[in-house]
Amino acid sequence: MVLFILAVIWAAVLLPPYLQNRSESRPADSISTFQRQLSVLERRAGTVTTPDGSAGAVPGAPRAVGARTASSSAPMRMSRSAARKRRRDVLFTLGAAATLTFPIAVMLGGPAWGLQVLCDLMLAGYVALLIQAQQRAAEQETKVSYLPGPQPGAPEPALALRRSGS
Repeated sequence: MVLFILAVIWAAVLLPPYLQNRSESRPADSISTFQRQLSVLERRAGTVTTPDGSAGAVPGAPRAVGARTASSSAPMRMSRSAARKRRRDVLFTLGAAATLTFPIAVMLGGPAWGLQVLCDLMLAGYVALLIQAQQRAAEQETKVSYLPGPQPGAPEPALALRRSGS
């Protein structure tokens, strides 16, 4: 009975992300694939989408990373707070699984210890990945510096045109 409950809990934790990844990797039709690719091209080309649905380039404007049409089915990037919440939820779930499987392994023994070890390894691996990602972000913050962009309302710099004679 206890193993059945654990199997249901694991299925509830693991199946939704698996099904979501599976549906995202295989779109239902070619139209949605085309719209997703078009959305990527629009973002790369520096176009913005107007309320009437037409797209046009804005000269001198920064690239519109978030510009998308309403019919586009491309997934949006997760915000930092949403990513942090998701990481916290995954960490809490793995910690709870490791904590709950320990008394079960003590009571039942045998194969339940394998489940306990698996939960512990998954928790340790996830914590290691979190530490690695945090170190990578800290390293990027210290090494990467962005150049200041053009100030709004400032005139464009006059550049000398150099021509070479032949």
